[in-house]
Amino acid sequence: MRKLLNLPSFFIGFSIIFFFSIVAIPGYLIAPDDTTDCNDIVPQFANQPPGSVLKFIRIKNNNTDQENTIVSIWLHGRTNAGNPIPFATVISESKDSIVIQELNSISNSIYSKNNLQLNRKSTFIFSRKFYLGSDRFGRDVLSRLMIGARVSLFVGFVSVIISLILGVFIGLVAGYSKGKIDSILSWFIAVFWSIPTLLIALGLSFAFGKGLLQVLVAIGLSTWVEVARVVRGQTMQLREKEFILAARITGFSMGRILFRHILPNLKGSLTVLATTNFAAAILLEAGLSFLGLGISPPAPSWGIMVNEYRGNLVLDTAYLALIPGAAIMLLVMGFNLLSMGLRDALDTHLPTAN
Repeated sequence: MRKLLNLPSFFIGFSIIFFFSIVAIPGYLIAPDDTTDCNDIVPQFANQPPGSVLKFIRIKNNNTDQENTIVSIWLHGRTNAGNPIPFATVISESKDSIVIQELNSISNSIYSKNNLQLNRKSTFIFSRKFYLGSDRFGRDVLSRLMIGARVSLFVGFVSVIISLILGVFIGLVAGYSKGKIDSILSWFIAVFWSIPTLLIALGLSFAFGKGLLQVLVAIGLSTWVEVARVVRGQTMQLREKEFILAARITGFSMGRILFRHILPNLKGSLTVLATTNFAAAILLEAGLSFLGLGISPPAPSWGIMVNEYRGNLVLDTAYLALIPGAAIMLLVMGFNLLSMGLRDALDTHLPTAN
């Protein structure tokens, strides 16, 4: 590990990924807006500049019996949020009621405390600071950006697992076998390799529909080809080595030779491929969501955020599109730099993409 950290590309890439990870893993537990999908819509909070601080009270939500535990909040966010009522100032407060002047209103409103929700400090006044501003629906941009990092990392991780399982299996069988099996699998790999990855992902998205599960499958089935090509080529070289010939003579089965003798010798190449495919999966998810074929709103995907506010690039609120775009760029660059560092440290020689 010390050798890897001494490589500038690995150190920078690892630092970027670590930063996004420590934000994404706690997720809702540290997000300013901890509601599900960070979708606490308050029209009066719309288009607030970065650094704005607004106060509100919440009407109790009695339509759900679901308890908000730490685990449920961490996984899905807080469900029983209640209806927020923003106010400009508190006129008066008694034991049973509170009188406020609602935001953008000249009249006063009276609310019974029995119908209000308490905050974590056991008071009725909530406060939220919009560190990166709010969007047109009054949602906190920073919170959606943080959960968007979790979405991107989760999609990348699961998609890479799918692509590795499929690519390694096909590559091992094609590289070790000869004759018709290798010819058929090689033709199958060549057909998929000739089609652009984004086009495959688009076609699979049309077939499977929108949603997180569908995106995971579509991206996983779009990025296995390079894994299969590399595994097949290196397996063809390894099957002629003396230790593989000795395993054949000993009478070991094909499965044991593939997974106990050949596969461990591919771990360096597979590690580099996994980090490269991680970056590709993040880009594909952002691209599909940008085109409206990925994760369904109101899920906080970076691609959705860029698509919703691409028209703001010529306005003072251009940061609404630039911030998620910069996040995509940084995270993808982090995985590419990590891949370069691993390639140098492990001394793997992988073919470059066409």
